[in-house]
Amino acid sequence: MLNEKEFYGYVQEHILEYVREPAGKVVKVQRICKNNQVFMAGMSIGDGKESLQPILYLEPYYQQYKDGNRFSEILARISADYEECSLGFALEEERIKDYDFIRDKLFFRLVHFDKNREILEFCPYDRIEDLAVTYRWIAYRNEDGMASAMIRRKDLEMWGVSEEQIKQDARANTEKMFPPSIKKIENVIPIEIETGNLPIFVLSNGDYMNGASAMVYDKVLYDFASTMGENLYILPSSIHEVILLLERDAGDIRELSYMVKETNRTVVDPEEVLSDHVYYYDRREDKIRIADDAGWTDKM
Repeated sequence: MLNEKEFYGYVQEHILEYVREPAGKVVKVQRICKNNQVFMAGMSIGDGKESLQPILYLEPYYQQYKDGNRFSEILARISADYEECSLGFALEEERIKDYDFIRDKLFFRLVHFDKNREILEFCPYDRIEDLAVTYRWIAYRNEDGMASAMIRRKDLEMWGVSEEQIKQDARANTEKMFPPSIKKIENVIPIEIETGNLPIFVLSNGDYMNGASAMVYDKVLYDFASTMGENLYILPSSIHEVILLLERDAGDIRELSYMVKETNRTVVDPEEVLSDHVYYYDRREDKIRIADDAGWTDKM
């Protein structure tokens, strides 16, 4: 059986046998740094001249190989999946350089600061406690997901815009593109609820993708907390959603903190971990802080 590195090399060498119109195509399989400094094997196929190409991550296919699937079936699946994620992706280089084209595609994402410190040295961001608000633009988006790129300072130079401009435009876009959603946990997670009325809520967006960012949307926490008449505790379950607890229902904060840390270690994929900390939201101050920290931080 091939090890992981050998498997990726085999895919790079043989995938063109399974793609349509392979003439002139170039295959690259390279280590790509994802969120939280997690590196994954990303495959791209093109003529080598494109400014941007869709990337397909190969780890799930290696698992299929270890599970006993035939190589021919896996390569055919990789080819079909890459073709699907390539649909509508083509972007002309001149359009990528045009900020008027990029402007409406901007959005922000919430990530852990320390775990992304290296890449953040080259990117505009805002700090919120142990988190960072990062800025990205969407290359394509469909019902199956989306591809996006983090904005670097050299992109600002190319577009001729300031950090404040892209932050302002991204803030104006994000809530419209990814409207917030707050639901009771039993309406999100398919588990049996004895009481049918758990005082636990899930905050995300309609796509349940990068939905933890909704905790810094304007007035989302304020309106919810004001309606409930309670301050909130926020449990970061991943970069995709957070759990909201009313202050009166929170119980022992140390137990909540332990639960968050244990979930991050055993359930959440490393690249999707947001934070090990529990947060406290005060509706009167409209501010978030780490629950065991006396210092306050403005939301944005």
